[in-house]
Amino acid sequence: MSGMQLSWQPGFSLSRKPVKRSRARRTRLGALGHADGPQKFEFVAEHPVRSQRGYCGGVEPTLGYEAGSKTDDSSLPLAHCSTTEHPAASDSPGTLFDQAAREIISSVGAPHHSLSDSALVGDGGSDLEALYRTTDPYTRSNAIQCTSLYPPELTNHHMQASEGGDMGHGAFCVGAGLAAVSELHIVLRSPTSVPPSILYSSLSRRFQPILDRYNREFCKIPLTANLRRNPFQYHTDLGMKPMFLVHAVMSLAGHHIESTSTLVHRHAALQLLRESLTTCSNMGQGYSMLDTIIILFSLDETQSALGNWRTHIMGAFGLVEAYGGIDKWITSARTQVQIGLLTWWDAITSLVNREDCIFPYAYFEAAVSNQNDQEWDYFSLCGCPPSLVEIVMQLARLGAEKRKASSLRYVNFDTTVILELERSLESWHYVSPEAAFQDEESLQQDLDSMHCSEAWRNGLLLYIHRMFQWEPGSSIPMHILCRARVVMDHVVACRDEGMMSRQALLPLFFAGCELRDLSSRRRILQLCSDWNERTRYYMFGTTIPLLKEVWAEQEAKGFENVWWGQIVDRQHSSDGHSPLQVRLCFG
Repeated sequence: MSGMQLSWQPGFSLSRKPVKRSRARRTRLGALGHADGPQKFEFVAEHPVRSQRGYCGGVEPTLGYEAGSKTDDSSLPLAHCSTTEHPAASDSPGTLFDQAAREIISSVGAPHHSLSDSALVGDGGSDLEALYRTTDPYTRSNAIQCTSLYPPELTNHHMQASEGGDMGHGAFCVGAGLAAVSELHIVLRSPTSVPPSILYSSLSRRFQPILDRYNREFCKIPLTANLRRNPFQYHTDLGMKPMFLVHAVMSLAGHHIESTSTLVHRHAALQLLRESLTTCSNMGQGYSMLDTIIILFSLDETQSALGNWRTHIMGAFGLVEAYGGIDKWITSARTQVQIGLLTWWDAITSLVNREDCIFPYAYFEAAVSNQNDQEWDYFSLCGCPPSLVEIVMQLARLGAEKRKASSLRYVNFDTTVILELERSLESWHYVSPEAAFQDEESLQQDLDSMHCSEAWRNGLLLYIHRMFQWEPGSSIPMHILCRARVVMDHVVACRDEGMMSRQALLPLFFAGCELRDLSSRRRILQLCSDWNERTRYYMFGTTIPLLKEVWAEQEAKGFENVWWGQIVDRQHSSDGHSPLQVRLCFG
């Protein structure tokens, strides 16, 4: 490593030059002496030592050196040293991110690929794929996924069981990944009078203002309403904060403040999480791992609707199964809402792509049966009422069965269940709670909830028609076109301030694929553009080119010959060279 850089001036950091001291008369002292005895100086290594492993917040090694003792600077295990300080009032979150970029790269190793600003936008997670190429991959026959983030012990749990593997706690050992910063405290004796000062004991404490802002603002963006148990929240009550969780939160927060170090934090989170997933651990760290997976999922949603969603979901499912299964994780409200969110993401991704869900239906049933409305509810989580969420879960599985049956010559799909679900949706109506009529604001909120719920109800009816009833070449019934217009009207009717309507992105996509009216199409594109800009979740922007592609295909081949499923399948095949499955997610 390069030589040390020592600062003898309080308030100095590597990003700013020290202030020149004014000349002052000094008492003549010996080389080691001082009028009042020797004074201590403490220096902190701002660059981490790669050999250190563990959690931030742990006790770091302290080495003491007496001034005048024989030491060789080249033997000190650090790249740069400087006194640490509290961030100045003018320090912006982006500045703090940029100051840490070199530290993080030194900690986990610089990625072997270029981390450009567009590394994640619209490419289905190129950073995940690049990380897969730079690490030693796990290979196994018949593996569903090859990914560096989640090892096969997690992503192929069902295959482990078939091979007689044990997915209990024995599959993991205690160990924590690389620490993002390892601070080496060096005590020097010097004749000067600067008082000792070490104000940051870990990277998480250094970035505490950003982490606090994340909890106040950024973690609430994906939700319909505030929840007591926010699944995206960074839990400050954890005794030991794993660095993969800190980096994941910093990466998502960095996206919202447009930091140049966002992808560096993401790379660090992925590397450290993978190391921890393949080493031993305890239940407490398992909670942190699930927190990290959920935050990384949300981070990828900020980049594009096209991503490696099934990779995240399979990793989460393998983690839960490895630590006791649903019965173990459903015992607290914190993990209940996380299981509820994961099963929702799983169902929505499967619904659009017409593929099997990863989480068994029993997971959803357990989350619903243990749900406490005072802690969380599905509508506040995703904008869809619980009774309709149940239909989404069933339709997602039926859609996968229908697609499989269509590829087999002698298999007929039974539509009895579909007809029952269709009748349930047609007879469903929104019921306002008693608290909706306390004042005007509560009334307005209830009306927004009704419009969002009705958009989902009609959107699911559109899905049933296209997936289970429509035949290529047949015309679209007028009642289907009417439902498409109704979906758009309900979404538009929601107030702009709360943006509750953004939770109905998937029904709006279904409706947009059915409407030929140019004015309606422009209105839908404008809604997606507004949501994209105001939330900074760019999955909304990804919907725009998808709709345009559907419309262009309908114009070229005829409206009765094209549906959205063909465009979705084309997105899958467009990235066939990747070992990671690229899919669309609208929720």
